[in-house]
Amino acid sequence: MSNLWTTPVQEYASRSLVSVDPETPLQEVQTLLEQRDISSVPVVSAKGELQGIVSTTDLLRTASIEVATCGASPRVTPSARLARDIMRRDVVTVSVDEDLHRAARLMITHRVHRLVVTRGATPVGVLSTRDAMRAVLFHHIELPLSAVMSSPVESIDHGESIRAAIARLDEANVHGLVVTDGSWPIGVFTHTEAIRARALPAAFLDTPIERVMSYEAASLDGETPLYRVAGQAIQTRLRRILVLEGRELRGIATGFDLVRVMTMDAT
Repeated sequence: MSNLWTTPVQEYASRSLVSVDPETPLQEVQTLLEQRDISSVPVVSAKGELQGIVSTTDLLRTASIEVATCGASPRVTPSARLARDIMRRDVVTVSVDEDLHRAARLMITHRVHRLVVTRGATPVGVLSTRDAMRAVLFHHIELPLSAVMSSPVESIDHGESIRAAIARLDEANVHGLVVTDGSWPIGVFTHTEAIRARALPAAFLDTPIERVMSYEAASLDGETPLYRVAGQAIQTRLRRILVLEGRELRGIATGFDLVRVMTMDAT
């Protein structure tokens, strides 16, 4: 199992860098994130210099600001701003020569799902939590899911409004909410659904969240070994695993949580 910690980042990082230019319109950034099914994208200059990073969180907060300044009953339209206008300049990076243990600690410490991989000062790829899950699968990590899940879970009733869900995402500072019917989880509402809600008429934002939630979440028992969890998440491209005990929601795990195993002491 110790090989997992000493495995170099370059063995699991992407071989090419998906990035945007500082002058890329935010609408194009959003489209790229959706098409690639990723939560953030580095901003790189024409000279190949890393300038910053834009995430779904940044896009959602931009939309919230614009809603707040457009009047009492606005309809949000795509922002005319550019990547450079909202990008965060404090990008968390990791060298291709670092090991996964160090990379995992960076993700956990900075609470990010993607690290920009560098060779020297040049960005050459990305290591995401999904990439790290491949290492958990390959090394057959048998620790139970319950050991790394997050609990309690930020949840919201299926009858609550879309507007209330968007506000909860911002207040709780989380990437997603579990939508429940009583105690039973039925879906998730993430930054992706919240960003898409920007194009909805204002009146529609007061309708139940169930109308726009995502059904893309798996439910597993807390005793499921992590390598099986990783395998299912990779195969289905799911970002969230709901942890159940009977019909009760006990926790939630994302790729970010699975990465926690790499921060534990090697045995």
